[in-house]
Amino acid sequence: MELTEGEPAEVPALVDLICARVPKAPRAEVAWMWSSPAECPDLVTLVARDANGTPLGVGRLTTPVLLPRSWAVINATVARAAEGTGVGAALYAGLLARVRDDVDQLRVTVDADDERSVAIAGHWGFEVVQVSIESELDLVATPLPAPAPGDGVVLEDATTFTFADHDAVAAMLLASQTNPEAVAGMVADLDDLRRGGGDAPVAVLARVDGSPAGITVGRVEDARLFIDYTGVDPAFRGHGLALLLKQQAHLDAVALGATSSRTNNAEHNTGIRRVNADLGYQVGRSLARLRRML
Repeated sequence: MELTEGEPAEVPALVDLICARVPKAPRAEVAWMWSSPAECPDLVTLVARDANGTPLGVGRLTTPVLLPRSWAVINATVARAAEGTGVGAALYAGLLARVRDDVDQLRVTVDADDERSVAIAGHWGFEVVQVSIESELDLVATPLPAPAPGDGVVLEDATTFTFADHDAVAAMLLASQTNPEAVAGMVADLDDLRRGGGDAPVAVLARVDGSPAGITVGRVEDARLFIDYTGVDPAFRGHGLALLLKQQAHLDAVALGATSSRTNNAEHNTGIRRVNADLGYQVGRSLARLRRML
């Protein structure tokens, strides 16, 4: 077995390997580190190969733009036929050797019900810090009512991220981030959200009496809307703005060819999970987010 850098031409085969090992993960979600270079500008890909050059496993290391610079996301996926042969350990060691000096913690996400993967991560020094619940909505079979904003509420297309009152929108976004991820240090600004939009961004801004009050941002890939963030300024909560924002985002995504919508939220983030349930989202897999301090 040898470790080599991954080549761009073999990315589809590497995505196939990961999808076969993690069948619940959407292909676009697996591929996003490679397909979104603006989000993962420092991506390192390592491939473990047998004597014939056939991939036995793949490892990735990056700091996505939405994360603090002192964090790094690391993962190693081993083909089922090669499990228990030391491939994962070799990939992990190879990636560790490439971690930047300014990184103080590593992050990894695995299926919460994949006991083997959770145990391996624990063996490598990772601890579970959060469980996220993934939910999905069928945008074809589910009725999609148009949002009905109340007096003084306006929804506007924000996909250009160009606002006459840019500073006020930025302040609203910062105030809205009271979610568990933000408390842990994952605070995003408007530039971060804009870079995450890809080729088919979806972004809706809510205003109340002209003031920016809430925002939802996502992207359409492989006919699926991935909602990256929905937040409402605490000063404007309790008036159904998150529901209105997502209703409009669904309609905008359908216009871009989306047939489903997917999002994930911390299991204890009951507010947004209640909104998702009201919209008809069905709960899917649970994701364990783990951390290792360096």
